[in-house]
Amino acid sequence: MGQKTLNKLKPLLNKLKPLKVFGVKRVKIYLSDLTHTGKGIHASTFPLGMAYVAAYAKQELGDEYDIEVFKFPQDLSEAIIKNPPEILSFSNYSWNFELGYKFASLAKEKFPDIITIFGGPNFPVNPAERKEFLEKRNIIDFYIQNEGEIGFVNLIRKINEYGFDVKKLKQSKESVINCIYLSGNQLVEGEFQRILNLETIPSPYLTGVLDKFFAYPIVPMFETTRGCPFSCTFCADGLISKSRIARFPSERSKAELKYIVERVKNVDELIITDLNFGMYKEDVQTAKNIAEIQEKYGWPIVFHASLGKNNKEQVMEVASILKGSLVMGAAIQSADPEVLKNIKRNNISLEAYRGFLEFGNNLSKDALTFTEIILGLPGDNKSTHFKSLRYGIENGARTVRMYQAMLLSGTEMASKKTRDEHKLLTRFRVIPGGVGIYTFDGKSFPVAELEEIIVGSKDLTFEEYISCRVMNLLIETYFNNALFLELFLAIEQLGVSHFEALAYLHQHTEFFSPKIKKIIDNFILATRDDLYATYEEAQNYVLNEDIVNKFISGELGINELLVHRAELFLELEEISKAMFNSVKQMLTEKGLFSENLESYLDQLIKFMLCKKQKFYEFDKEIVDSFNYDFKSIDEMGYKVDPRTLNSGNYQFKFYHNNDQKKHIKNTFGIYINTPSGIGRFLQRSNLKKMYRCFDYQQERAAA
Repeated sequence: MGQKTLNKLKPLLNKLKPLKVFGVKRVKIYLSDLTHTGKGIHASTFPLGMAYVAAYAKQELGDEYDIEVFKFPQDLSEAIIKNPPEILSFSNYSWNFELGYKFASLAKEKFPDIITIFGGPNFPVNPAERKEFLEKRNIIDFYIQNEGEIGFVNLIRKINEYGFDVKKLKQSKESVINCIYLSGNQLVEGEFQRILNLETIPSPYLTGVLDKFFAYPIVPMFETTRGCPFSCTFCADGLISKSRIARFPSERSKAELKYIVERVKNVDELIITDLNFGMYKEDVQTAKNIAEIQEKYGWPIVFHASLGKNNKEQVMEVASILKGSLVMGAAIQSADPEVLKNIKRNNISLEAYRGFLEFGNNLSKDALTFTEIILGLPGDNKSTHFKSLRYGIENGARTVRMYQAMLLSGTEMASKKTRDEHKLLTRFRVIPGGVGIYTFDGKSFPVAELEEIIVGSKDLTFEEYISCRVMNLLIETYFNNALFLELFLAIEQLGVSHFEALAYLHQHTEFFSPKIKKIIDNFILATRDDLYATYEEAQNYVLNEDIVNKFISGELGINELLVHRAELFLELEEISKAMFNSVKQMLTEKGLFSENLESYLDQLIKFMLCKKQKFYEFDKEIVDSFNYDFKSIDEMGYKVDPRTLNSGNYQFKFYHNNDQKKHIKNTFGIYINTPSGIGRFLQRSNLKKMYRCFDYQQERAAA
C-alpha cells in the first residue's frame, strides 16, 4: 500500500476503535501537568510526576500508544485542535485543577469521544466527599488515586478491553486498580496498590520523555524515594497508605543527574522531591553523586530538598557532603505542644533542633538555614504563633518560611470533624499567580485557581491573624536571607535577641517613614481583601476577563507577603533607618546605649547598604570609607562587642565575582518569569551567595 493511499485512509482509520493498523500508532494519549502562564510561569519546575506516568505507560503499553507530556496551556490547546487524542489526562494539584478541568471541558465539548482522566493528591479522602466531587465535576470520566503509574496503565488496559466504550465499562461497575469512577449514582473504587519495586518504572530523563523541557527557564526535579512514615494531618502524604518507603536504584539516580547536568541551560537549581531526604542511609550515596557532579560541572549551585524529620546526624552528614549548596532546614510548623498534638506531629528535641541549625550555619560562609511555621493551625493563637517564630529565630534559623494554613482536599485537617471541633474560620482566595486568560479553538476564556485558608478559629481572632501576618512581613523583610544579620549578631553580643528587636519594631511603627507605612498599610489591605466566604462566591466574582486581567496586572490577588516584601526591599535605605532607630531606642531603654555604640551602628548600616542594596546590579562596584575594620569583624562572624572596638580609617571595595554574576543572572531569569517576580526571587534564592564581596581597597590606615 502506497503512502498516498495510506494518507487517504487515515481520516477513516482515526474514527475506528483504537487498534494497531498497518503499523500506524493508533492511540494518542496526552498527559498534562499544566501550569498557569497568565503572570509568567506559575509552577516553574519540570513536570516530573506526569513524566513518570508517561515513561511507565510507554513501557507497559507498547507501540500501539502515542504518548506525549504537556506543561504549557497553549501547547496543549494547539495539539488538541490539530491532533485530538483519544485519551486526555490531567494532574490535579491545588494550583492547576481549574485550568485542567477547563481544558477537559472544552475538549469534550468539541470532541465528545475524548476520554478524560484526572489524578493527583487534590482529591477528598472520604468516599462520600469523593462521590460529591465526581458528581460536581462530571466531565471527569475516571480518577486515579495515589501513585499514578500503575493506576493509569491498568485503566488504559481496561478501557481497551471494552473497546474504548466508556459507557459500557462504567455500566459493568468493574473495579480498576487505583481508579475511582461513577457508575450512575454509585461510586466504584478499585483496590489500592503501590509499586514498591521502583526499578520497574523507567526513568523519564533517560528515556527522553523530559527532553523538550530543558529549553524552558524551569527547574529540574528528580526523585530517589517514595513514601512518608509520618502522619501530619495538614499534608496529603500523611495518609497511612503512603507510609511504606520505596527507593529507585542509586546507579540510576546517578545516571539521571549526569543526564540533567549535560542538558540544563541557565538554571542553577536542582530540586529533589523526596519527602525526607537525608533520613535514610542511601541518601548519603545520593549526596555523594550530587557532589561529584558539582565538582565536575559546578552545578547545581543551589540544591532544594525537604529534609528528614528524624536521624538528624545523617542529615548533617549529607549536608556536609554537599558543602553548603543544600539549603538546610528543620520544619516545625509550630512550637506549641497542643497545636502539634492537634495536627498529629512530633518535632525533634530543642537540643537536636538547635544543634542541627548551628551545624547548617557553620557549613560554609554562604550557608543558609531555614525553619517552617504555619499560621492558623488548629489550636494556634497570636501568642503561640509568636512563640513559634521566636523558637525558630532564637535557635539558629537564618530564614523563617511562614505559611498560612490551607485546607487541602485529601487531608484530615480539611475534614468536617476538625472544622467543627476548632471552629475554623476560613475564606477562599485566588492562588497568587494561579490565573490566566487562555485560548482554545479560537476562543478565549479566563481561569482562576482558588484555595481555602484559615483566617481564624475559636483560639485566633481575625484581628490577631492580621497582626501575626504583619509580624510575618517584618520577619520576611528584615530577618530572612540574612538581610540584617550583621545588626542582629551585633546586638546579640549585648544580650538582646534577634526576635526581641523584631517584636519591638512590630510594636513601634512610629519609626517607619510615611512611604514604608503606606507599604505596610497596603499589605494589611491586601491581606484583608480578596477573601470570599464560599468557593462559589469567589468563582462568580473572579471568572470574567476584566477581573482576571486585574489579577494578572497585580491590581488584585497578589501574593501580598512576597510583593510587599519586595517593595520594602527596594526601599532598603529607609527600612534600614527604621530598624536602626528602633534598635537604638530599645537599647537606650535597656541602659545599653552609648556614643561608641551609636557610631558603630551608623557605620554598620552604611556597610550593609554597600553589600546588599541593589545587589542584582552586579556590574556595579562601590568604594567607600569606614571607621571600623569590617573585614576583620566579618571574619569573626560579627561576634564581637561593638562597644569594645577602636575606630580607624579603612577603605573597602564592594564587587561581584564572575561566579556570582552568572548565578544572579541565571536565578533572576527563572523567577522574573514567575508571578510576584522579584518577591519570589528574594524568597526562594540564597541571597548570601549574591551579596557583594568586599575587600580592602588599599593598605589599612593606621588607627
